[in-house]
Amino acid sequence: MRNGRRNRQMNLAGKYLAPQFIAGFILMWAFATAICSAKSDPDPADLVRAVRESENWIHNVDSLLIRIASTWTAESGSVNPPYVRRIGDGSLLCDSCAKHPQAPLEAATLPCPESTAESTPTRPTSKGILEYGFDEARVRFLDESTEGDPPAAGRRKLKVWDGKQLIAHEISFGNKQETYNLSWTAQGSFDEFMAYQTSWLRAQPHSFWWDLKDIDALLCYYGRPEEYVLAGRSNYRGTDCYVLEFCPTEVRGIVDGQSYRCDSAAISSDEYGLIGEARGLADQSYRWYVGAKDRRLYGLVWRIGKKPHTEHWMSDYREVAAPPVSGWFPMTQGYELYGRDTNGEPCLQARRELKVLQVRVNEKLPNELFRIELKKGVQVVDSRSGRATRYTYEPEPPQLIGKVLPDFEHILPPLSRGRKTLVCFWDVEQRPSRHCVERLAEQTKNLAEQNVTIVAVQASKVEQRLLDEWVKQNDIRLLIGIVQADSEAIKYSWGVRSLPWLILTDRKGVVSAEGFGLNELATRIADLIDAEHRDLTTAKLVPDN
Repeated sequence: MRNGRRNRQMNLAGKYLAPQFIAGFILMWAFATAICSAKSDPDPADLVRAVRESENWIHNVDSLLIRIASTWTAESGSVNPPYVRRIGDGSLLCDSCAKHPQAPLEAATLPCPESTAESTPTRPTSKGILEYGFDEARVRFLDESTEGDPPAAGRRKLKVWDGKQLIAHEISFGNKQETYNLSWTAQGSFDEFMAYQTSWLRAQPHSFWWDLKDIDALLCYYGRPEEYVLAGRSNYRGTDCYVLEFCPTEVRGIVDGQSYRCDSAAISSDEYGLIGEARGLADQSYRWYVGAKDRRLYGLVWRIGKKPHTEHWMSDYREVAAPPVSGWFPMTQGYELYGRDTNGEPCLQARRELKVLQVRVNEKLPNELFRIELKKGVQVVDSRSGRATRYTYEPEPPQLIGKVLPDFEHILPPLSRGRKTLVCFWDVEQRPSRHCVERLAEQTKNLAEQNVTIVAVQASKVEQRLLDEWVKQNDIRLLIGIVQADSEAIKYSWGVRSLPWLILTDRKGVVSAEGFGLNELATRIADLIDAEHRDLTTAKLVPDN
């Protein structure tokens, strides 16, 4: 009887206490799980700092050369890839595959990772090469692309800072038009070095000696570490990643000049501005995909109105700089550019795939990488004086000092050797030239006594009769020659930069001075005679073998 009563009491207690016990256990489990989860989730600020530190090795090397293969592809039609959307119960659903994505992403942010829907085939539009190089005094950037198969068009853009001046050369392969630009500074000439054309170095602003920047001022655009939030975890292109998000809240000035609309619904640039202006960042945000194991950046999505505008990705990180530098570089990169379809939804417009071919760190870079030879007759925009001037380039003639005087072919019959020679290129139609020849004629006797032969070369075509008349009227008793062939080519080969132009040689025909004035002639000849006497004295002191 007592046992029966005890059993009924226990059953009654179990009936009322079991649910309370279970509920308490669940609360304790949930609380413990939350604590463990909170402890396991990394600090987003620490992730941001780790990513940015992984880029900073580039500032600790003495030289770097990177060569990258580039392939652009464009969609052949309007492409609207399947996107994840939020449905009535608040969960997420893909329009195409009707599956929930692996990670709880916001609606219409990225293509569904599980969709197998076919998209419109892409077609390659151009292939090319990117090159980036620098050392402690020089910088190089090359962007070369060809279009069509076989290549029928494209362009080549090369910029170098050789340590003294900036030289830029751009040529269109289609119409063969080319231009050169010269500048006195490298500052602001290399367009966000590497980050502008690739996916790396985008986690923060970078300041180099050739492109100095105010890093702290630009962080309002890139985001400070404490401004990022952890949005979740996702398998991004095969890599387990933490998802970070950042929304700019303040921009104090222009940070980029690209003319993209900043707001997804922007109609007037007066209201919303263009990218880089302080007015147009209201609905922009950035999403990072950071490797859970290595803390390196694998993806960066620029979103406008929570929809993708540009997506950059990186993978295949390899160590390219050994300790103490210890630099890792993504050997595979790329990015996609999105537009809007007729419904205002994101649609893929173009894709660029980048494959790194070569990375050279702390190696001596050849001088040829930082040299651009200007071609005769090309158009040049020269800003070295501070003001841009345009002209047709004429190359500087070669210097002749220390070289044997060129032959007088197409000017005079060959001259006998054994005497010093003074050549004067002049033009009878120019007053300074006539004055120079008259002064030389006055010194004919004195120079002859110093064993100097004077040759006056008429440097441009002129009627022989007019030349002979002037020579006779002014009693010019010099050896007169006249250029019979291409006058510009002959002046160039003789190193003539202006008229009149004097060239002095020794008895062996080796040029000792050029481009000097008449007031220096006596000194130049005296120096030449002294040198001949020293050579003669030295020769006498050396015994014959």
